[in-house]
Order: sequence, then C-alpha cells, then structure tokens
Amino acid sequence: EKLEGYLYFEPGQIFRALKSNDNVLGEHIRDRMDQGKMVDDAITFGVFDVYQHLLKPGEYMLIDWFLRTLEQMYYFLTQEHKHKRDFVWIHYNLDKEEAIKRLYARAKLEWRKDDTEKSIRTRLDIYERETKPVIEYLDGLGKIIHINAHQSIEDIYKETVESLKSHWLL
Repeated sequence: EKLEGYLYFEPGQIFRALKSNDNVLGEHIRDRMDQGKMVDDAITFGVFDVYQHLLKPGEYMLIDWFLRTLEQMYYFLTQEHKHKRDFVWIHYNLDKEEAIKRLYARAKLEWRKDDTEKSIRTRLDIYERETKPVIEYLDGLGKIIHINAHQSIEDIYKETVESLKSHWLL
C-alpha cells in the first residue's frame, strides 16, 4: 500500500533495471550485484541526487536500502542539512537466519538471479560490518524507529504506520 505524501526510493530496484542494459554501466552494476557487493557510492549518490530532484515541497522520502555505509550516511546527512529536511530511519529487526530464509524465498518467488546463497551471505556480512555502525550512530542521535520484523507483513506495516504517525510523519 502506498503511503500518501511519500516518494519511494529503492536503489536496488533501479540498479536491477540498469544492470539489464548492455553497456558499460549495466555490466559494472551486474558484476557488483551478482557478487553480492554494493554498487559504488558515486553511482548510488548520482541516483539519489536524481531522486531528490524529483521530490516536491511537502513530500517525504521513503528510502529502502540506502545508508548502508558510513560514507553514504555522511552524504545523506549533508544533503538533509543542505535542504533543511529532518528524517527518521526505520530499522526492521530480523535475525540473520530468518533474513537468509526470507531472501531465499524471495529469490524463488521473483526469480532474482542476484539472490544466490553466496551473494546473500556476502550482503549480510557487509551489513554486519558496514551497516550496523550506521544504525548505532543514528540510534545515538534518536533517529531510528525499531520495528520487529518477526511478524506478519500486515502487522509490520501496521506498526510502521503507527510509528510514523507517532513521529508526526503521517
């Protein structure tokens, strides 16, 4: 369900579309994703800049899987300060084994070639090493909403909406 007043940004979806192109950018992104690695920050920042350009006054950003590294977080914080916007980050708490189980299920359901056992484990290792420090930093600033992801999709959505309302973001 679409949240009114939010512009959704999912870099992974954009990168999957770009990797289907038969050119140097598509090949580069395809190689990175097939290995379970993150797309370079310069490319990610460029895509984010386009997204920000499309954001209208009064719209909120709903970002899915950006801020995976400290460099991305610093870039994002600089952009938010520059545009005088505030933010909260929703962190869906899920243990590693359940995440692996769900990613395998998604790979089968969506025919995702980038969701191999090796690439999934690589991405989760990157999460532990590079994304957890981002979560800890932003949590220290009081900018994280923690959601229990060991629930049904409906309950996760309901808790997310209630949390956004409690932060005056809906």
